[in-house]
Order: sequence, then structure tokens, then C-alpha cells
Amino acid sequence: MSLASPALTDSPTARKGRIPTPPAALIAVCALVDLLVLIPIGITLHEALKDGVPHAAHLLASTGSWNLIGNTVEVALIATPLCGILGTVEAWLIERTAIPLKAVWSVLLVAPLTMPLFVTSYTWAHLGPLFQGEPGAIGIIVVSYSPLVFLLVSAALRGLDHALEEVAQSMGSSPLKTFFSVVLPQLWPALLGSMLLVGLDALVEFDAFVALSFQTVSTSIYAQYQTSFSSSGAAVLSISSILCCLILLAGERLLRGNRNYTRLAHGALRPIQLSPSMRTLPIRLGLLIIFAGVGIALPIATLIYWFTSGSSLALNLASLSIQALPASTLTSLMLGVSTAACTVLLAFPVALLITRHPTFLANMMERTVFLAFALPDLVAAIAISSGASTVTPWLYETVPLLIYAYVILYIPLAVVALRTSLGQIEPRLEDVARTLGSTPLGVIRRITIPLARPGIGAAAVLVFAFVLGDLSTTQVLSPPGMTTLGTEFWSNSSTVAFAAAAPFALALALLAGIAAILLMRWFGKRR
Repeated sequence: MSLASPALTDSPTARKGRIPTPPAALIAVCALVDLLVLIPIGITLHEALKDGVPHAAHLLASTGSWNLIGNTVEVALIATPLCGILGTVEAWLIERTAIPLKAVWSVLLVAPLTMPLFVTSYTWAHLGPLFQGEPGAIGIIVVSYSPLVFLLVSAALRGLDHALEEVAQSMGSSPLKTFFSVVLPQLWPALLGSMLLVGLDALVEFDAFVALSFQTVSTSIYAQYQTSFSSSGAAVLSISSILCCLILLAGERLLRGNRNYTRLAHGALRPIQLSPSMRTLPIRLGLLIIFAGVGIALPIATLIYWFTSGSSLALNLASLSIQALPASTLTSLMLGVSTAACTVLLAFPVALLITRHPTFLANMMERTVFLAFALPDLVAAIAISSGASTVTPWLYETVPLLIYAYVILYIPLAVVALRTSLGQIEPRLEDVARTLGSTPLGVIRRITIPLARPGIGAAAVLVFAFVLGDLSTTQVLSPPGMTTLGTEFWSNSSTVAFAAAAPFALALALLAGIAAILLMRWFGKRR
């Protein structure tokens, strides 16, 4: 999946006419990463097919699964292009127009991505029937995941050479025609890649729909585990997610094609002349206010309302729940930081392989990583728990097992961020270091990692934010007695003590805001 801006990618093919053979050690490390991702998928397939294909087909046909699959696919098909459009518009407003307080707006636009989805779901559900059902499900996906498109398209826009657009306009092309004929083709890999992530996540999303009156494959799986613990039925339903994931991966590859927009030399990027039009400034500011208001102000306002308008009993419960706030916050921070470090460590070799040695094998290894999105979080967690209890009982119900589950669930996000950063590094710098006698590891340590620090930081913060907002995996795999901000929020909100749940949600929102600031600090820099 080509997520780096083509205008910034100086590929090995363009420099040498051939793709250099990847080192065997790099292939081995990436194969290990793929194996870690495939373990829960293999366990789930075994569970689904252990009684034979006919039995699995009967379960799929007798449980009304087709309606659930239809609902899930419909949400993904509607929400994904909307995320692409909204994220691209936001990126254009920030990167190509004169907007006051641009850094503040950038953080506010990214913040919904770091806000836990179950918090957003509960706040939307309490706004009335209009925000529930399928419209609410689509709306939450669009609001929560369009920042992912915004991040990657913004990074691509920052790297484009504005001279290409000036040449097109000097030949009589209108600004709109220039965008579609010159700019959009170069944004295409970043746009398709981010939309692929949105589509894959929408297919297996549960936390976003937890409080809505809308049934999908993931919500049905959760209900089965709660009522009858039907692992076979849930595993069979998960096969549909795996098939949809494979179709999406193939479709993105087909749409992206083999088009190449690389430049043989970077040249000097000149400052972009931003549109200073005062006539459209109120419209642009109005759009940004709407985007930021729906994405971040609405959930926070709802949480504050819960906390301040509760009954005396609810406020007493809230005061009691606050006593658990420090411990759950520290636990969440520990899990987030540990997972972020491990995920970046495993994602870096995959991103390095696909950016420096884009062979067929490298493409297959990278796309295998994205199969982490093929299973709903709950199913993956149950599969990991089952496998650990059978094969490695000493790992069962331990923090390392929980971190492993987080890592394989969120490693595609880290690969995306790292690919964008590694794709912007001039490969000749690494070539020069090798000719001067540096070993491959020395080149990575002295050249690649220092230049890729923005992407490394962005990947770590992105994973950290998603771990904070995880609910299903934590509930299944956390050791006995361990609580996080997410599980505390869930335990209080499930008893309708929303005033007691609000402090934990507000703490999550505060951490999400800090994550958004750090994310834009590293990801939002212009090269």
C-alpha cells in the first residue's frame, strides 16, 4: 500500500533500474511479524471449521447472518468514501488556504481520532434517536476516522512540488481542473491507503456501535459471547470479516495500479502561496468550526453535562469512582506506552522492507500485516486467550499477552505512519553511508532512524491513543483485578451511572487531546 506521497519517493527502481534484493535478516524479521499477526486468524478459522464446512455454512445461514453482514458492509461502503472526501477537504483547508491559528485547528481536527470510540458512541446515543441506528453508526465512523485521511493526505500535500500546479495553471487549467488532473493523482496512494484503513476498521468495529441501536457482525458476535459463549458461531461470522478484508485489500491494489509519480531528484521545495481570499474566509472557518465541534466539542460537552447534572446518588457514586481514577490512569498509561514501543519496533522492519525493497514478496508481507483488521477485536482476543490457555498457560491472563494482542491489532497503523516518513527520506543518503563503510544496521541507526523520527513519534502516539480507547480486548485479556480508564468507564456506564463514568471519560479525553497535540507536532511538520 503506497501511502507516501509519490512526489517525495525516490524509489530504488528509479535510481538503479532494478529493485535491490532485500537482506535475508530483514525478510526473516518481517516473516516473524506476519506469523504473530496470523496466529489469531488461524485459531479462529480452526474454530469455525472444526466441525466441517457444511456445519459452518449451516450456522451462517441459520442465524440471520446475511442481514448482519449486509449492515456491516453498507456502513463501510458509505462511511469510507465520506471519510475520504471529508479528510481531503480538511487537509486542503489547512495546507493550501490561509487560516488563522492553523496549528490549533490541526489539533482539533485530529483529536476525534484519539477520542475513545465507546465514549463517542455513548455521547451520540444520548442526543436522541436521530443519532442512533445506521445514521449514527455512519456518522461516528466518519467523524472518528476522517482524521486518519486528513493526516496522510496532509502529509502528502506538504511534500508536493507546487510548481507542477503552477505549470498547469499557466497553460490555462482552472484551479478545479488542476486539482483533479495534477494534485489528486499524486495524492491517490495516500488517499487510497487511508481509506483502506477506514474500510477495514469499519468492517470489524464494535466500540463505535456499543451504545447504538444498530446490529453489525461485531455487535452480534459480542452478544453471542455474552449470552451463550458460542465460539463456533462467532468464529463462523468472523469468516465474513476475513473475506471482506481480502476483497478490500485486492480492491485497493487494483485501484492503485502500478502508476508511478516518483521524481529522480527532489530539488528545492518553494513556499506555497496560500490562498489569501478574505471573501471565502468565513466559509472556511465555518467548516472548521463544524468539523471540530461535532468531532470533539460535542463529546466533551456531553461528558461535562453528565457530571454536573447527575442526581445526588449519582454524584456520590462519582465521588467514589474518582478514588479509582489514579490507579486506572497509571495502568492505561503503562499499557499505552509499552504497546506503542513494541508496535513501532515490529512495524519498522515491515515499513523499511516495503519502502526500500518493494518486491512482490515485500508487498505480500506488508499486506499480511493488514489482516490484523480481518477479525473483530473481541474475536481476536478470544482466539489469543484460547491459544494461550492451551499452548502457553504461563502467559494466560498476563500483561504481556494483553500487550501482544494490542500490538497485532494496531500494527497496521504504525506501518502506515512509518511508511509515510520513510518514503520521504532521500535513499541516496543511505547509499552514501554504505559506500563509506557503514554496515546495514549502522545505516539504520545513524541515518534512517534519525531522519524518520517524526514518523516514529507519530506511529507511537497513534498506537498509544488507540490502546487508550480499546475496550473489547482489555475486557477479555486483562489480568484479574486490573482496571483501565476504559473498563472503569464501561462498568459505570453499563449501570447507567453516567455521572460516575464521566470522570474516566474526561480523563480519556484529556489524554486524547495530549496525544493529538503530540501527533501533529511530529506528523504535521513541513519538510
